[in-house]
Amino acid sequence: MTKLLRLPEGVDRDIKLLTASMFTRRIVMGFLQVVRSIYFALLGYSPVEIGLLLSIATLVSAIHHITFGYLCDRYGRKPFLMLGAVFASLRMVLFAVSTDFWMLALGQGLGAMGEGAGAGQPVVSGYITDKTNNEQRSGVYSTMAVTNSIAATVGSALGGLPVYLQDYVGLDMVGAHQLLWWACAVGSILALVFLFPMEEPERRRPVSGGVEVGSHKMNWGVIARFSVVRATSGLGWGMIESLMTLYFFLRFGMGSETLGPIYAFSRFLSIFSYLLIPRMVGRFGDVNTIIGSRILAAMITTGFALANTYPLAITLLIINRIVVLFTMPIRQTFASGMVSPEDTATAIGVSNFARMGVRTIAPTLAGYMFESIALSMPFLTGAMLMAMNGALYWRFFRDKD
Repeated sequence: MTKLLRLPEGVDRDIKLLTASMFTRRIVMGFLQVVRSIYFALLGYSPVEIGLLLSIATLVSAIHHITFGYLCDRYGRKPFLMLGAVFASLRMVLFAVSTDFWMLALGQGLGAMGEGAGAGQPVVSGYITDKTNNEQRSGVYSTMAVTNSIAATVGSALGGLPVYLQDYVGLDMVGAHQLLWWACAVGSILALVFLFPMEEPERRRPVSGGVEVGSHKMNWGVIARFSVVRATSGLGWGMIESLMTLYFFLRFGMGSETLGPIYAFSRFLSIFSYLLIPRMVGRFGDVNTIIGSRILAAMITTGFALANTYPLAITLLIINRIVVLFTMPIRQTFASGMVSPEDTATAIGVSNFARMGVRTIAPTLAGYMFESIALSMPFLTGAMLMAMNGALYWRFFRDKD
């Protein structure tokens, strides 16, 4: 039993502090994922306006990934991890003090500069790469995938709190949400506190014949191909995920008090799927496992778009989230090994910029489809893009397994 509970090699004191900080911020992000779009709708904003608010965050996040990735490769990881926590706190403060569209937009923009709370983000990936070797890295990413899933489960489960505060405490709709935005601000500040004792890792430099190499050429060809692949997944998953809670609100009249536990349940189940990663990768390889998950996600999303009852739609939602989340640590480990360790954050920042850059249009486009075409159209579009993403992984990286 003790062996099963033992942390993987490479999870030292600093990685534990980083994991604790990410855990706290992921609780906030899990809550936001369920509540935010519905809250904007309750304020009276249209699907297109809600899409614009989400697109603002996505655009700024794209810029954040490439700038923070480049700068932290040059000037260190810790300052940019701390800046991210500060920006995340500022978003919650703005949400708590105003319901004005432009103040919410400002909050979305600032908060997007602080969404690097996952192991796949450039600064976090750079820190992990500096602190671990190739053999340790997979275990660290898998550990963080589990802790992030637990945190997101907790945050999603709290999605029903606004209704509770309205029904049992007597707050109005805006007051209930704003009280919780203040609580999220405190959580983001706590995430910052965990970062203070962390040490800046020693930078890993390429070595040839026992001698450190002072300069090298970054493999821009690999980065460009990976960026194209990430762009299709960003747009595809953006079409599927960005307005999902709003879809259930408009299609089936389901609020955050119902969707919160559903999102929490799906994220909780994803924890157990991570136990299958070593067996799946050992049998099929990293790339083939990712390709299979993308094709399966496309098929499930198509079924979801055509589902006419909410029990079926919820079932397919849960299965699809598990399938997509399953490959997250696999893709993170693959991305970290593409280039030299000291260029990891830059490489992931560039690929994430491509992913988030095209994803910027997804929420607004989905909102337009909701209003002008059909509620199912964003999901059918997203399904085609996820299938294309699998095909591109096969085209560019099938020999990397």
